[in-house]
Amino acid sequence: MSALALLGAFGTLLVAGYGVLALLVRQKTRLTLTEQIAFSWLLGIGVVSLLLWIFGLFVQGVLLPGLVSIICLSLGFVGWRQTVPLSLGRRGPKPFEILLGIIVVIEIASVFYLSFVHTLGWDGLLNWEIKARYAFANDGIIPATYFSDSGRAFSHPEYPLAIPFTELWLYFWLGQADQFCAKTIFPAFYVVGIFLLVALGRRLAGRTWIGLLVAAFLFFVPQITVEVGSAIAGYTDFPLSVFYLATIGYLFCAAKPKNDAFFRLYAACLALLPWVKRDGVILWTVAAACGVFVILATRKSYRSLLAFFPGLLIICGWRFYLNAMHALQGSDFLPVNLQTFGSHLYRIFPLLSALLEEFHDLRIWSLFWFVVAVGVAYLLRRMRDPRVLVLVTALIVPIALYLSIYVFSSWPNYLDHVGLSISRLLMHVTPVGFLITMLAVSRRSLKNRARVHECGVVTCVIAGSERTPGVELA
Repeated sequence: MSALALLGAFGTLLVAGYGVLALLVRQKTRLTLTEQIAFSWLLGIGVVSLLLWIFGLFVQGVLLPGLVSIICLSLGFVGWRQTVPLSLGRRGPKPFEILLGIIVVIEIASVFYLSFVHTLGWDGLLNWEIKARYAFANDGIIPATYFSDSGRAFSHPEYPLAIPFTELWLYFWLGQADQFCAKTIFPAFYVVGIFLLVALGRRLAGRTWIGLLVAAFLFFVPQITVEVGSAIAGYTDFPLSVFYLATIGYLFCAAKPKNDAFFRLYAACLALLPWVKRDGVILWTVAAACGVFVILATRKSYRSLLAFFPGLLIICGWRFYLNAMHALQGSDFLPVNLQTFGSHLYRIFPLLSALLEEFHDLRIWSLFWFVVAVGVAYLLRRMRDPRVLVLVTALIVPIALYLSIYVFSSWPNYLDHVGLSISRLLMHVTPVGFLITMLAVSRRSLKNRARVHECGVVTCVIAGSERTPGVELA
């Protein structure tokens, strides 16, 4: 029964997400099967969690999941009527691509296994799952006393509800709060991340094997797969990184002419960033700034600026809700103002040193940051391309902003604060680093191909000039 209930929960998520995807694409752009599954999952997570929160303000009990289910099925009907065009390859997969695909499947199976044999981590249990459990025990809504209870301040009541209410959705279908089943959400995000990398590899590099190769390397970054806050621990950091990957990756695609559907996909994922985690507000700010740049660089209609309204609505709506609930605010940071910043400027150089040490920690990151640095260095010559500028900005600026917030840390030893959390913050931009690597490899491959072609032409010209007149006449 649990398997059937999980199937129903996941099915309604995907059906709702597919309906929203159909409304965004409008049958004008072909998407691969992996893209359709990935966006159906991401958009389904956003729709269901938002509906549970909004409807929970007015109804509770059995009526709450019932209403959400009706809307999910209605969106599924829309998706059935407006089927998203499927993009099929013009050729079959090459042997090397098949081999990479098998490796990726084995890695996905390993992530599911690791997730099932490990318990939820500290944050996964006491920051996120606890909200789903409280809501399930209270007919689908989080008790108002939870937000203002100082005894529960450790669980960060101010954190948004995308992941907790996705877990709540599973609990509704299961009829009980089951942490083991809730863990299935997180390896599913790993699958979605893999699907997006493969799809973007095809769109950015024009080659499926590059996307598969980069996706295979994702498994070998310990912070992604086995470390604290990884895809198996129930933290929201990896799900946030997948949303950010979709946001930036399809903004890159939207920078080409007549790709309005990709821009709408970018806008939808952008809006959900602050709903996944509080740190998503920083990512939303960076991605929105990149979006404004793309709008100006590609001379899109100024109506495109409306794409930022849903995200602003979620940010302001959640803030208003917390104020109405008299929610306690976290005590990890001092007030953000010029006076605090000026009195803590001495922290900047130690923070930079700590960041460099983090980059060099092979136990956590392997060679990932070294490879990304090489990719960034290679692409610096192409910074005039607005798409390349977007990718580099989306990688570097969040890191700088994340590091700067530790200037306001209230911990007695702020470097302990850095050591405890910086790796999880860096994970948010890790998939963008993979995109940069992918783009650098594809540009290098194209350059080598051009050189080979050029050499062939030169060789033919030289050979022609060495022919005898008799041969030429013949």
